[in-house]
Amino acid sequence: MTVSLRVGRYLVALLWHAFPYLCIGFAVGSIFSTLQVVKVMESVDDYFYQAMAKVVHQCAPSDPANAADSEQVKGRAPGLSEHAPPFGQTEARAERTLEHPPP
Repeated sequence: MTVSLRVGRYLVALLWHAFPYLCIGFAVGSIFSTLQVVKVMESVDDYFYQAMAKVVHQCAPSDPANAADSEQVKGRAPGLSEHAPPFGQTEARAERTLEHPPP
């Protein structure tokens, strides 16, 4: 199938004349799609904020007067973390344990 020179010139001229309209259409479409993405992201942000507000509201204490009275965690002595030995002592104890394992 051969294409004559006349038809080839016609197709190039058609493409040349349609190119500005294609570029304008691409630019306008890009702008509208960007605006749509921004609107969707704003609505997702709003839904996320509402969901997090519900979670915070559900996790809040029901009686604010009892909010200061926290329950002690079972199985842990009070103030244990304040009396923990410094890191160097713990490291030395670990080295001693590795050198001389308990019987």
